[in-house]
Amino acid sequence: MTKTAVCIYHFLLFSWYIFINHYISQKGKTQLGSKVFQDGGRWKYLTILNLLLQKIFFGVACLDDVLKRITRRKTIKFVTAFRDLLFSTLAFPVSTFIFLAFWSIFLYNRELIYPKAIEGVFPAWLNHAMHTTILPFSLGEIILRPHHYPSRKTGLTVLAIGGLAYIGRVLWLYVETGTWVYPVFAQLSPFGLAVFFSLSYLLMAVIYLLGEKLNHWKWGDRMQPPKKRK
Repeated sequence: MTKTAVCIYHFLLFSWYIFINHYISQKGKTQLGSKVFQDGGRWKYLTILNLLLQKIFFGVACLDDVLKRITRRKTIKFVTAFRDLLFSTLAFPVSTFIFLAFWSIFLYNRELIYPKAIEGVFPAWLNHAMHTTILPFSLGEIILRPHHYPSRKTGLTVLAIGGLAYIGRVLWLYVETGTWVYPVFAQLSPFGLAVFFSLSYLLMAVIYLLGEKLNHWKWGDRMQPPKKRK
């Protein structure tokens, strides 16, 4: 695919996520939306945080595309490096995790993750925008654009910090409001929660490694940093 087509792809997805984030913010102003988003606001949901993450990533990708065309350079140092770090450690692992976790729980018992009562705020098309299309969009990014992956230690550390930050927020909201962000958490014991959060991180770590493998499979050693001479 040409560079122009990739630029258009990034711009379209950036615009799409701007629209989705704005649409949800407006839904939060309705009577039903205010009830769904009470006790923590819309940012208590990992899904909505991911939509913001995707908007930021594709915005950075657009900026990187534009600067490269203006300067005629292959990389824009900080911008390109930040784009690659953001995608490899957060944008791809989080979106893939949400897709797998949401639909697994939904198929088991939708009331634990997406109760029918909230369909007035999140209709079917929006549900798919939040939980389904995020995966093919992320896979498309791997196919269309090579990315420098950091060392595994750095990548998994950034992923762990992000995971711990969200878990900390979930627990803090429960202590403050007495209500769990997701109904499924109310069905688990403290030990069960610890196991769930641990397995969730392990799954995201596997997804991170999968992204690294897919990037290498598609682009080979093209994006590997040059080895230092002895």
